Amino acid sequence: MKKLNYLLAILLVASIVTSCKDKLPDAGESSTELLVANFGEAPVLDGNVEDLWANAQTLVGTTKVPTLGARGTYLNGDGEGVEEELGLFDPYTGEEYAFSMRAGYNGDDIYFLLEWDDESDSKDRQSWYFDGDAKLWKGEHKYANELDDKFYEDKFAFLFPIGDVDGFATGTCYSTCHTSTPVVTAKDKHTRHYLNKEGDKVDMWHWKRVRGTYLGQVDDQKMLYDDPAEGSGANGRTGDGTGSGGYSNNSQTLAITGTGVEVSIPLYVIPEMADYYWISQDEIDNGTAKMITAVDENGVLTYEGGTINPADGGYEQGVGTKRLPSVTTKAFTLGRADISISANHTGSGWVCEFTRKMNTGDEDDVVFDINQELPFGFAIFNNAAIAHGIKPGLLMKFEQ
Repeated sequence: MKKLNYLLAILLVASIVTSCKDKLPDAGESSTELLVANFGEAPVLDGNVEDLWANAQTLVGTTKVPTLGARGTYLNGDGEGVEEELGLFDPYTGEEYAFSMRAGYNGDDIYFLLEWDDESDSKDRQSWYFDGDAKLWKGEHKYANELDDKFYEDKFAFLFPIGDVDGFATGTCYSTCHTSTPVVTAKDKHTRHYLNKEGDKVDMWHWKRVRGTYLGQVDDQKMLYDDPAEGSGANGRTGDGTGSGGYSNNSQTLAITGTGVEVSIPLYVIPEMADYYWISQDEIDNGTAKMITAVDENGVLTYEGGTINPADGGYEQGVGTKRLPSVTTKAFTLGRADISISANHTGSGWVCEFTRKMNTGDEDDVVFDINQELPFGFAIFNNAAIAHGIKPGLLMKFEQ
């Protein structure tokens, strides 16, 4: 009997050990603080949530697109009209996006896991279509005027202060955003990002679903002071001091054959391609993408080896499957290439894993110090150029 009890005890202990081993730890959650876990190993950046992330506390919350004043000008290329009466963030105003965020550090690197609900993988960014009435190639609107007029990409952004930034500890992202500045030039936005004190600097991480896909990179940017006397011309947002961006507009200006009338048309096309939303530098270099060299009065585009006749169909506004990409993509370089990302759209939302050095040695980058708390701001752009759901007042702390 004693032997039987002894064996049962061993089996029970083994069962408990096995159960504890299989059960992931519950690190809890917060609505205001991102507690950066001290990882014993680095996570694999593949856009999938591995067991290691369960060791990190989860920051949960919802971003909301705020209400801003009327545009006061037209932002798209349609000329004056109803657009001027729309709020700057319309028709996104009031939208909310639920998210969760975790972070950990290992050695010299910090890692983030960001997830948010989004049923659509938005990548139809200002595609070129053909306006048969005007007989012109045009881009879908950058700034949506209606709910069914959204032709952009999903994005997210982080703001981290570099040193002591005036007002950031209490206002976080709102301390960089200035509203109702007078519109001094048509198509300017009355709301701009710039800092209040000369010499202040904020590190901005800006992931763009289309423009950051080529090599899996987050655009490393910064915000600086600008003179508020410039009104809507004041803008402190720029790329880091070294390096270049990973994208260019897929556009050019050519005269219609036989005339002196200049029009805007795409620069590159991939013949017979459908449902594509960017053209990579590799496709340009290897000849897959063809440069467009001429356009006639009916919008027929000529490239070496063939033509594209919009009358054949597929180039209709909003629905044409052969509409052409608005952007070419390449590698971000040097100071703008510090952040690597793997982004996975699951069908119901985004899972993004990204990493950067704790200290890049770049004066334009925040230094993550495990002994210091750090306020930060966060925003989600759901198929939007400028309208973003904002979550201010967040604080980063480090587990020792």
